[in-house]
Amino acid sequence: MGLRIVSEQFQSGAESNIPPDEYPDRLRKYIPTEAVGFWLAVSGMIQSAGDDVPKAGLLWLFFVIGLVFTFGWTRRRTNEPGKPTAWTQIGISCGAFIVWVFASSGLLFSTWESYQPIYGSLLLITYTTAVAFVIPPEK
Repeated sequence: MGLRIVSEQFQSGAESNIPPDEYPDRLRKYIPTEAVGFWLAVSGMIQSAGDDVPKAGLLWLFFVIGLVFTFGWTRRRTNEPGKPTAWTQIGISCGAFIVWVFASSGLLFSTWESYQPIYGSLLLITYTTAVAFVIPPEK
């Protein structure tokens, strides 16, 4: 089963029995769980490393790696023959990864003078709730 969000039900052809994805299905398909799991594991290891490890630099490096992974994995899993690239879904999934990182990594953003962990938590709840209302225009 692919990761691509089904936004309309076709009246004829092989896909006629596949109903459009509802809110919970879109939510599940928008959140890049593999990338979030990668980030939680990597950031936990880096943050628990000794003081001789350049934590901030490694966190930023693996943030970029995770973002590239999210983009590539979502693009690959939403690719279906004869259909346009699912740019909306790819963009929302990359945004979700960024929000998860912001919510779970105080050390990465601790250099920002106005950063407070509550901001990440509130953004995570709001973003996660709101994105599933987005129905991608790509068919």
